Amino acid sequence: MFTFLKSPSVRQAWTAWTFRSLLLIVALFVAGYFGMLNLELASLCIGWLLLSLFISLAMANGWHAAINFRLSGLADLAFGLILIARSGGVQSPLWWALIIGPLGFAAVDGIALAPLWTVVAMVSAYVLPYVSPGLEPYPLRTLLTYALILLPSSMLLAWLETKLIDGMRIPIEETRPLAERVRRKERSRANELVRMAVEINSSLNVEEVLDLALDLSTRAVISGDGHEYTLRSALLLLTDEGFEVAASRHLRPEKQQNVLVTDTGALSRALVRGDSLLARHPDQDPDLKQLSGLWECCEVFVVPLTYQLETYGVLLFGHPTLHFFNDERRDLLSAIAQQVSVALHNARLYESLETEKKRISELEEEAQKKLARDLHDGPIQTIAAISMRVNFARRLIERDPKEAAEELRRVEDMSRQTTREIRHMLFTIRPLILERSGLIAALYQLADKENEIHHQNVLIETDSELPHELDLVKQGALFYIAEEAVKNARKHAESAHIWVRLRREDDRFILEVKDDGVGFNIGSVDASYEQRGSLGFVNMRERADLVDGILHIESAEGEGTQITLSVLLEPSPITQNMAEHS
Repeated sequence: MFTFLKSPSVRQAWTAWTFRSLLLIVALFVAGYFGMLNLELASLCIGWLLLSLFISLAMANGWHAAINFRLSGLADLAFGLILIARSGGVQSPLWWALIIGPLGFAAVDGIALAPLWTVVAMVSAYVLPYVSPGLEPYPLRTLLTYALILLPSSMLLAWLETKLIDGMRIPIEETRPLAERVRRKERSRANELVRMAVEINSSLNVEEVLDLALDLSTRAVISGDGHEYTLRSALLLLTDEGFEVAASRHLRPEKQQNVLVTDTGALSRALVRGDSLLARHPDQDPDLKQLSGLWECCEVFVVPLTYQLETYGVLLFGHPTLHFFNDERRDLLSAIAQQVSVALHNARLYESLETEKKRISELEEEAQKKLARDLHDGPIQTIAAISMRVNFARRLIERDPKEAAEELRRVEDMSRQTTREIRHMLFTIRPLILERSGLIAALYQLADKENEIHHQNVLIETDSELPHELDLVKQGALFYIAEEAVKNARKHAESAHIWVRLRREDDRFILEVKDDGVGFNIGSVDASYEQRGSLGFVNMRERADLVDGILHIESAEGEGTQITLSVLLEPSPITQNMAEHS
């Protein structure tokens, strides 16, 4: 059973139209050969040829293809009957034109319909004179003769037509390997892009992130056909002077080349917009023309690298082909830039943490060395002296008991002094009062211990309360810097008084340690610090950096020393919540 509403493919529609055109052209030549060609007949053939062309175009665009194809086949039958009637009727040399319609149906519905529609055409030719006035009936014997000729002819032409259609079709068996190769290639490329994206996000090395970013971008927009060199790319990091070329591909910039940013250049416009932009004629752009490798490019795509309101730099890509950066490539490169921004943020954060970890390690090591020096210079020496005095007292017991008792008393005083010194060392290593009662109480206890152990007069001048924004970490840094400054003043300044002052100035908290000692030349001390065994000032500066503080040292020979630490006060979470709810 035939499916008459089957839609023709584009190949079938155009093949049917080709056969129709050839047969119509042949009809014109045959009519001319027999002297029957006139204007009416030529207009009829040409008109139907053009009309069928428009119908074929409509079918190729999917506009009611199934219905239009059948209507055009019926129109072919009608046209053939009219052509025979206008070219001599039963004596016409164009009876074979009746197979135009069957050939059209056979292109879609199969060879079997060609003789069937030929029979329909012959029956229509026999009936037509009886329903159309002015036409003489066609002899039945003549029609049967024509039918015997047209039936095998229509089947033969229909067979040739279907073979031509099948020859135009690429066998599925041949397309499958090609399609499979294409799919495998695309899957391999997609897997490689995913792998590189994972490497970028998992890398914590800034240099590795920069190289992977450019490699991933190149693989994303170039299909890997050996034309990677046509894409120029660079990653520029933002500096105080402008941009620095951190990595590039096929750009040939000078190593660590700096690019100065102008007000009207593509780089500055991308930063101001905070979004990507496409720039034409890079050799005329104030920013881009500084990179000579971009002069050969017709357009340059610039993507800023931003994450959490922080700008790290830009990714830029150039290509010598105009309109190379279409919407798909721009979206893909913008997505890669977002991943690179996150990876750069993580890598720089990791480097910062590693730096802080190293600094803290160095501080701990220096604290251990300081403890060893203090123990060696203080309690260990005293304990050695106690041991010698105890031995001396043991010998005096038999000869002079009274003098031995006096010696033991002096040994007892030395041991008590040593105990106080050790307790003071433990206090400076970890002052528990700082955790329990805060910075002010810890400083007062420090002053008492300095006076009790070393007879040093330390005066504390402070506000009644600490700001609530000053957390325990910052209080600890302030205490250790104050303790180090007081110890330096006691040991080296020969000062009679040491003042420790705390105060608030707007959004900053100030620690000030001042003495009335001999002072020193700051330049000469800093210059000889590498040869010194003590690193007191270095420790103070590093502890100030840990809390983002600013340390300033003022001193001159004979005028004493003043050390000032300024720490930024930041609102605590409780204060922020109260402000938000109010």
